[in-house]
Amino acid sequence: MRELDELIDKLNNDKYAAVSVLDLDTNSFLFRNKTHAEIIEEYGTAEEFFETLFAKGHKRLNLNLKRKNGSTYKTDGQGFTVNFSADTLESQSQPQAQPKQVQIPDMFSNSFGLGTLDVMNLMVAKNDASRLFTENEVLKVENKEQKKLIEELKEERLAAKYSTDKSKGTQEMLMGAIQHLPTLISFAKGTPMPMTGLAAAVEDYSSPVKQSFAEALQNIDDTVVTVLGSINNGLNSNVEFSNELATLLKKYKLWQA
Repeated sequence: MRELDELIDKLNNDKYAAVSVLDLDTNSFLFRNKTHAEIIEEYGTAEEFFETLFAKGHKRLNLNLKRKNGSTYKTDGQGFTVNFSADTLESQSQPQAQPKQVQIPDMFSNSFGLGTLDVMNLMVAKNDASRLFTENEVLKVENKEQKKLIEELKEERLAAKYSTDKSKGTQEMLMGAIQHLPTLISFAKGTPMPMTGLAAAVEDYSSPVKQSFAEALQNIDDTVVTVLGSINNGLNSNVEFSNELATLLKKYKLWQA
């Protein structure tokens, strides 16, 4: 009750203030000019003054603020009505002023003249740009990882191809050596081999078998001779290899103990 609060403040603090009180139920004045000094002296405060009136049964009152002007009091502003009750205290202005419409500011308005919709569109566009940038960065990382994987697969294929070619060459070399084994074994059994050219040079050997083997080597490819040398080294240094080779020769009936 703004009007009543302002009236009470005036009666408590302004020594020139006074109030006229009209009981609307009896249509009679309780006070025509109750001054500030009288209220303070008799009741202590303006609040206590009005509470006393309510306690005496005066509930509907018309109040007018007055101000001392020389030896008289003049009305200051418009009067208003109050309805006192046990749990409420309402006031009504006379005449009642129309409430002012409060204009709610646009929370998103700014100095650039952008409205709510414009700002929201800008926020959505900003979020989309941020999302697209993040997705693009993720795609870059994935693309980089895929390229790395492709390079690793290429290296693995090249390594596998090299290993296969190498294994194939080794296999061919071993097959060449095995293909000559029957001939070499026949020499080891003492079967003579015709000698031609420089192969017929006179050289001393401890046995005919060794001589036949040495002569046979003259007509065999160097790669095969290298393999045979490796086989010889294995026979002299690795018992397990010697046993497996003997089993292999027996399997294909290339040698009999």
